[in-house]
Amino acid sequence: MSTYKPSEHDGLKQDGTPDKRLSSDHGFGGSDGPDPHVEGQKGGSVSGTDNYKPSEHDGLTKSGEEDQRTKSTHGFGGSDGPDPHVEGQKGGSK
Repeated sequence: MSTYKPSEHDGLKQDGTPDKRLSSDHGFGGSDGPDPHVEGQKGGSVSGTDNYKPSEHDGLTKSGEEDQRTKSTHGFGGSDGPDPHVEGQKGGSK
C-alpha cells in the first residue's frame, strides 16, 4: 500500500477536500507564494546596518564600557579561562 500525497494530487486530500498545508496561507507550502529557497537565502542577514561587535573592539561596548560577555568569568568569552576546544572535547565525560 502506498502513501497518499496531496502534493501529487493538485493539493487535494483523498476525500477531495483541499489540503490546507499546501496553500500559501500555510507558510511556504503553496506554489503561489514566495520561493522558500530565495527566502531561506535571505536568512538572518541584515543589510545597511553596522553590527558593532565588542570582541572586535578590545571587549568594549559602543559607549566605551567593558562588555561583560567578553570576560572569562562569563563562560568561555575571555582568553584567560579554560580553552573551549579542550573543554568541548571532554564532552559529557567526567
